[in-house]
Amino acid sequence: MEILMKPIGYIRSPYKEKGDAPRQSTLSGETMAVIEVLEEYQEGIADIQAGGYGAILFYFHKSPGYKLTTLSRRNNQVMGVFSTRSPNRPNGIGLSIVRFRKREGNRLFFEGVDMLDNTPVLDIKPYIDLTTGQLNETGFSDKGI
Repeated sequence: MEILMKPIGYIRSPYKEKGDAPRQSTLSGETMAVIEVLEEYQEGIADIQAGGYGAILFYFHKSPGYKLTTLSRRNNQVMGVFSTRSPNRPNGIGLSIVRFRKREGNRLFFEGVDMLDNTPVLDIKPYIDLTTGQLNETGFSDKGI
């Protein structure tokens, strides 16, 4: 089976190369980035709220390929790729939890950027706290930005 996906938008990030970006979104501090949602998908971001958290699924477009094992950044041990956040994965799909700050038309401004500039966005989902099963305090419902 072959799966074909089309981006719903692209990340506009201050990070241009792999070594520039933090290794995960929680380490980026207040650095801002933007998701530019393609026009045909703009209606789908109508209820995303400022202050709310979301899960961004994206494609590691600068990854050179994959290895099934990789070295852990913490302790330099060989680990299976599926137990790490390595961008060198068989399907090249990344996931980051971000905090939305504002929306201007088709542009979503957010904190928590660990993606490179021009990264293709595959999907945006509400962040659900796994300990409670609830949407974050503002969620994606009721009121938009």
